[in-house]
Amino acid sequence: MKKEDAEAAVTLAQPPPPMVQTAIGGFLMGIANLIPGVSGGTMILALGLYNEFVDSVADLTALRLSRRRIVFLGSLAACAAASIVGLASVILYLLFHHTVAMYSLFIGMTLGGAPLLLRSLRPIKPGSVVAIVLGIGLMVGVFAMKRGAALPHNTAMDFVSGVVGSTTMVLPGISGSYMLLVLDQYDRVVGVVADLKMAAKNRDMVRLKSALWIAVPVGLGVLVGIVALSNALKFLLHRFERPTIGLLLGILLGSVLGLWPFDRAPSEDALERRPVEELLRYADEMGISVAGVDVEGDKADLVSIITERFESRSKRAVTAGSVAVASAMSMAGFFVTFALSRRGATLSRSG
Repeated sequence: MKKEDAEAAVTLAQPPPPMVQTAIGGFLMGIANLIPGVSGGTMILALGLYNEFVDSVADLTALRLSRRRIVFLGSLAACAAASIVGLASVILYLLFHHTVAMYSLFIGMTLGGAPLLLRSLRPIKPGSVVAIVLGIGLMVGVFAMKRGAALPHNTAMDFVSGVVGSTTMVLPGISGSYMLLVLDQYDRVVGVVADLKMAAKNRDMVRLKSALWIAVPVGLGVLVGIVALSNALKFLLHRFERPTIGLLLGILLGSVLGLWPFDRAPSEDALERRPVEELLRYADEMGISVAGVDVEGDKADLVSIITERFESRSKRAVTAGSVAVASAMSMAGFFVTFALSRRGATLSRSG
């Protein structure tokens, strides 16, 4: 019997994770992937489910089917899907109305995964430090690309969004939602969930068809991404454990660069899902002139004007109150993720 087959047999002989633990892990994983800056991989790792998840996906893609793997992944996916469907509209609402507070919370929750990865690197060696620096550099490059290029919204990018969002969802400390923000696809992907719910509720076939043109390629990308990343990650953590963890930590630390909470413009997708009255109040609060816009006609005109004039308006000063809110929410987010991560062991298989 091969060594890997023997290890798999030993694992399958052990009791499976408790169903309640698996359900909580799936629910938190779904929430994490609705929120920019939070890693679904960190959530399942914090609950002690990470190795089970990676091994389960790897086994299924190799057609090593077992009741344990199927039940575990099915339960995890069902709970994640339930939290995503139930909270998509809420997250878009909060991101629009409480931007500073929400992005500050996301920053804290992102950094809350750092102690977990640091614990996995002990004792920290020079090679790990180099990997951390490379990870930070990678995110600096990604952030610079985000500022310098506008990526399209089309079927190809929907597939790429699914691949990127799902692969980073699996990685501890890296947020799939954040990477969707980098690709300028976050509101498009999250918004389609709300569109599907609304279309099903109102039996709106036109809206359903439009939403499916986005949802189907995203779903295919998610499938491809999870399969590829889970197998690759299992290989890297076995063969190049410390450099891989160091790179993940660097990416985690660098990812907060794209979540600066102050003076952020809402995306067009977030604006389009708000009533006209809310858009007018927002424009007034931001000092954006919407004079001459036919608010009784197509709302898209109002959304377009707000988007175009946001950058040209007078910048709003950062107040002591907003700094206090940002600090409090960042600390709250940090301790939430940190408290969850303490329940897990380390990412290191030898730690």
